[in-house]
Amino acid sequence: MGRNGTDVGTTVSKSSEAGLAGFEDGRDFRPSGESGSPASDSGPVRFAHDTLGVRLWSKQEEVLRAVERARRVAVKSGNGLGKDFTAAVAVLWYVHAHDPAIVLSTAPTFRQVRHVLWRQIHRLYRNASDTLGGTMLDTRWEVAEDRYAMGLSASDADQFQGFHCENMFVVVDEAEGVAEPIYEAVEAVMTSAHPTLLLIGNPTTTSGGFHRAFHRERGIYETITMSALESPNVAEGRIVIPGLTTAAWVEERRQMWGAGSELFRARVTGEFPDRGEDNLIAISDIDDAAYSPGEYPAGEYPAATDGYEPVVVGVDVARFGPDRSVVVTRRGNVVLDLRVFHGFATTAVAGQIVAAARDRHPDRLNVDETGVGSGVVDILREQGFAVYGFNGSAAPVREQVICANLRAEGYWTLARRFREHTIRIPRDAELIAELASLRYRYNSRGKVLMESKEDMKRRGLPSPDKADALMLAFLDPEQPAEMPRWMRDLFL
Repeated sequence: MGRNGTDVGTTVSKSSEAGLAGFEDGRDFRPSGESGSPASDSGPVRFAHDTLGVRLWSKQEEVLRAVERARRVAVKSGNGLGKDFTAAVAVLWYVHAHDPAIVLSTAPTFRQVRHVLWRQIHRLYRNASDTLGGTMLDTRWEVAEDRYAMGLSASDADQFQGFHCENMFVVVDEAEGVAEPIYEAVEAVMTSAHPTLLLIGNPTTTSGGFHRAFHRERGIYETITMSALESPNVAEGRIVIPGLTTAAWVEERRQMWGAGSELFRARVTGEFPDRGEDNLIAISDIDDAAYSPGEYPAGEYPAATDGYEPVVVGVDVARFGPDRSVVVTRRGNVVLDLRVFHGFATTAVAGQIVAAARDRHPDRLNVDETGVGSGVVDILREQGFAVYGFNGSAAPVREQVICANLRAEGYWTLARRFREHTIRIPRDAELIAELASLRYRYNSRGKVLMESKEDMKRRGLPSPDKADALMLAFLDPEQPAEMPRWMRDLFL
């Protein structure tokens, strides 16, 4: 079952066999047969077919064979390719095939432990409970006192202490989001006689333990990449295994994100972002900030909080071609609303903005006054709104030392919010893609300039209308205290 609830394993009549992945010399592999006392002679691929009755594609089989042979396995994957399903098969097989055995699984949050990997484990177990035996609880499966699997939250490294068994298997799900202390705790578990470690995740971050497994520590890991382009559903252009990523989804993402974008690399091809020094916001920080309807933690949504938080509306006004007018409303640190509409008549644009703003009673509207935006600003002021007319080429207000103009300042401070985790945005695919594509450079005076929209279009990217409206919503145009003269003389 994928994260959206769809199956990534189905009943089979024939198992497709894939060759073993090549093992490079010098890696820390466990010779066959050196895995303690097996309770079953079947390997995990055969176990999946014969015991669980599921069908796997070649990359899933490759991962399972690696888990059987290698001490350390790291899997980076695009979306919807069955990595969590594969890990669930591995957990059930390991306990079934080893006696004694302890399996520990973890993820960045306990919600992910319970609702992602262990939901898969429960579903597979139900299909073969008579054969597998034991007692299945919420996040624990116990066959015997010294033979069990359990899920742990990655919020506290101390939870990993006190587990001792000759056959230890640790699964780190959503490994890109797990903090360093947890990786250190996992290393303590790896001191057992026959340990196995499986890291699985989406390659959205360029630092941390998951990234190291594919780079600095690659010599001790068997590394595997699961690309959507290799999915049988994509390769054959039809549904071969229900629930796996489809060719239609890949094509949608190609059109939406661009085949050369960082999001396409991470979410489709399963490759780490080619994030250079000129990318403004890390994909992992964007992911951390994004929420879906129904996912927002209780009590955090601004409408449910006590106390006053300013409501600010950011408006990016369409100028020409396929550009759209976008209105973003935020209260405090959280985006409440994102609206998109077309239309180039000044009065029509202003009317749409008034309708969008009236519902929220904003303290201020930050409107891009470039081009037709100046007319929109005038109309909104006549309507009695407190409006700030934004001109991106104007001098910065707060970041004179760092930024060359106001547009650079707006995005520089927005990026800081993402790094410091002081912003929440809707999980809007276009907005996320635009944010991940933003680049900056330094001018001859060492000050930040954002990549122009014209240069972005030369890269085959659309105008970042939603990102611009978001930046405007979080812009603070109020003049701060005057900078000391020595600083002005030194930097300005």
